[in-house]
Amino acid sequence: MNADRIKDSVTGLILAGGQGRRMGNVDKGLELFRGKRLVDHVYERLAPQVGGIIINANQNHDAYKTFGVRVVGDAIGNFAGPLAGLHAGLSVSRRPYLVSVPCDSPFLPEDLVERLLARLNESGAELAVAKTCDQPHPVFCLARRGVLEHLSNFLKGGGRKIDAWYASLAVAEVNFDDQAEAFSNINTREELTKLEEETTEAGTTVETGTPAAPATAAAAAAAVERLSPPSGDSPARVISGDALARAVSGDALARTDLRDALARVVSCIDDYDPNALRVDKAREVIRSFLAPVATNERVAVRAALGRVLGEDIISTLDVPAHDNSAMDGYALRHADLKTVGETELRLAGSAFAGRAFAGKLGRRECVRIMTGAVMPQGADTVVIQEIVQTAGDKVRVPAGQTRGQNRRLTGEDLAAGKAVLKAGQAVGPAELGLIASLGLAEVTLRRRLRVAFFSTGDELASVGSVLKPGEVYDSNRYTLYGMLSRLGCDLIDMGVVRDDQANLERALKAAAADADAIITSGGVSVGEADFIRELLGKLGEVVFWKIAMKPGRPMAFGKIAHAGNEAHFFGLPGNPVAVMVTFYQFVREALLALSGRTDDCTLPLLQAPCTSSIKKSPGRTEFQRGLLARDERGEWSVCPTGAQGSGVLRSMAQANCFIVLEHERGSVKPGELVQVQLFDGLV
Repeated sequence: MNADRIKDSVTGLILAGGQGRRMGNVDKGLELFRGKRLVDHVYERLAPQVGGIIINANQNHDAYKTFGVRVVGDAIGNFAGPLAGLHAGLSVSRRPYLVSVPCDSPFLPEDLVERLLARLNESGAELAVAKTCDQPHPVFCLARRGVLEHLSNFLKGGGRKIDAWYASLAVAEVNFDDQAEAFSNINTREELTKLEEETTEAGTTVETGTPAAPATAAAAAAAVERLSPPSGDSPARVISGDALARAVSGDALARTDLRDALARVVSCIDDYDPNALRVDKAREVIRSFLAPVATNERVAVRAALGRVLGEDIISTLDVPAHDNSAMDGYALRHADLKTVGETELRLAGSAFAGRAFAGKLGRRECVRIMTGAVMPQGADTVVIQEIVQTAGDKVRVPAGQTRGQNRRLTGEDLAAGKAVLKAGQAVGPAELGLIASLGLAEVTLRRRLRVAFFSTGDELASVGSVLKPGEVYDSNRYTLYGMLSRLGCDLIDMGVVRDDQANLERALKAAAADADAIITSGGVSVGEADFIRELLGKLGEVVFWKIAMKPGRPMAFGKIAHAGNEAHFFGLPGNPVAVMVTFYQFVREALLALSGRTDDCTLPLLQAPCTSSIKKSPGRTEFQRGLLARDERGEWSVCPTGAQGSGVLRSMAQANCFIVLEHERGSVKPGELVQVQLFDGLV
C-alpha cells in the first residue's frame, strides 16, 4: 500500500480527554513545550501520516478547534480514560482504520502509522500496538473500525482498563526499539520542565522531528535519560558518571557487551537513578538482565523434589486407564431406569479395584462396584450404595439418577500424549507423585543454579573462635546459607574475604569463573572500604548501588565476567536484617528465575489492620518486621516487633511477617490497613 493510500485509509485520533491530575488538573495538551502547545507538536507529526484528524477532549473545545478539525468528547462517562476517548473517535470516524496517540507525546514516530498498519494487515489482528523494550504502549494503537461494537459493549459493562479490553481481542505488537525516545510522555510539570532542558542540552530538534546526534558523552547521557522521563513523585537524576559515558560511547559499546546491555536496559526504565532506585524499578531492572540456565540433566524421580523441570512431562498413558467408578455403589445402564418411581434390577455380580466384573451387563441388571473398579461392559452410571434398597439379588433404585454420574472416564485425569507438566515448573510433592503415576523412573531437570557467596570485613570472626576487641561473629554467611539452601541452589561457600583489594579481586574472579550468581554481604555502604565498587567497575558493570528502601538502601546489582563466564552480582548490605530483607525482596525471585522457573515467584501480599502507629515519610519503601495474629474475636491484625534497626536480628526471629509500607505512603495510624508479607516458608 503506497503512502497516499495509507493516509486515505486512516483517521488520526489525538487523546486529550484527561484531567491532568498529576500536573495540577490542567489540560495537558495546551501546556507549552519549547514554545508550542504539546498538542501542536503531536498534530504536526501525526497529520502527514493520516487522511484526517479527530481530537478527543472533554474541556476547552474552542482551543482545540483552532486546528479546524472535529473535536469530540467522551460519549460514555466523563473523563473515563483512554478507552472512552477511543470509543468517541471510532464512533465518528468513517475511515476503515483509526490510530490513537496521546496529546503529551511530542516525539511521536513519523512512521508510526505505516508500521502499525503494515503489521495489522500482515497479522490479520484487530489491533496493532506499539512497544519498546518488550513494554507495550497501549494508547499508541491502530484499530480496525469494526472493533467499535466490541468496545461499546465492554464500556457499557463497566470496563475501563485498557489492558483488560486488549486481552479479549487479537492484538499485534510492533517493535519500536529503534525509536524508544518517541514514546516519552509527560505526566507532571516537573517532567515537562526537565524534558525541555534535556532536549535542549542534548541537541534535540523537536521542530523537525529528528533528534540530533549527541556531540559528547555527557550529551548522550542526557539523551538516554530523555528516553524514559522520571515521574513526579520520585525525581531522578541523569544516568551519570564515567560508567554511563563509557556505556553510551561507540568505543565502549564495541569493547564490552555488559555495558552495552546496561545502556539498552536502563533506557527502557522509568525513574532510573542508580543511587536511589525505587523498589519496583529495582525489580524491573534486575528482571531485565536475567536469562535462565540452559543446561539440563537426567535425575532419578526421588531426587527431583524442589528442582525445576527442563522439559515438558508427556503422559505415556491414560489416567485412569479405563472407565471406573468414583464411588462405592451399583453400576447399571441408565436406559434401564424408569423416569418415575423406583426401578428393580437384578444383581449380576461384583467389581472391585484390581478385579473387574468378567461378564457383560444384561438388560435390567446391575453390578455391585467399589471405588476405582473398572466399569462393567455395558454400564454407564453408578448409583451410590446409600440410596438403594437390596433384598437378595434384587436392587431397588430410586428415580432421578443422571446418566454418567459417579463415573470416571478413561484419560479424564491425564490423557496419553498430552503435556501434564510444563518445562519451568517446580517439582513439589504433588508433581512428584504425578510423575511417578506415569511410571517414569527419571526426569529431565534444569541443572542446579551455582551460587557463590561470601562475607567481607576485617571485623568478622568465625563461629567457635574467641572474639578479639572490635570483632563480631560472621552471622550473615549462615543466614545466606539457610536462605539459599531452601532454594535448592548448588552452594559455593567462600568464607570471609578480608577488606583487601587483592583478596577481593581474587575472590570475585574465582566466583565469576564458576558461579551463575555471586552474593556478598558488606562493602557496599558509604563509609566502608569501597573495594567492591572499584572492582566491579574493573571486572564488569554495576547497574545500581542504592535503593530507596529501609532497611537495605545500600544494595548493588550488576554482572561480573571472568574466564569466559558471566555471573550476576548481588552486593547486599552488612547489617543482618538488611541482608534478609534485600535477599527476600530481590535476590530470591532473581535466583528462581535464573533456575528456570517460569511461574510468578513474587512473594504474595495480604492486608491487615495495624494495631499501632508507625512513623514514616514518603519517598522510600519500608519493610518493618511484624507479628500477624488473631484477636479474641478471631480477626487478624498486625503490629511491629519492637526495635526496627537494621542490625537488630532479634526483630526477625520474633516476627512472622514484613509490614510493607509503600514508597508514597506516609505515617500509619492505628487501625489503618497495611500490606503484609508472611514469613511462612521463608525464615
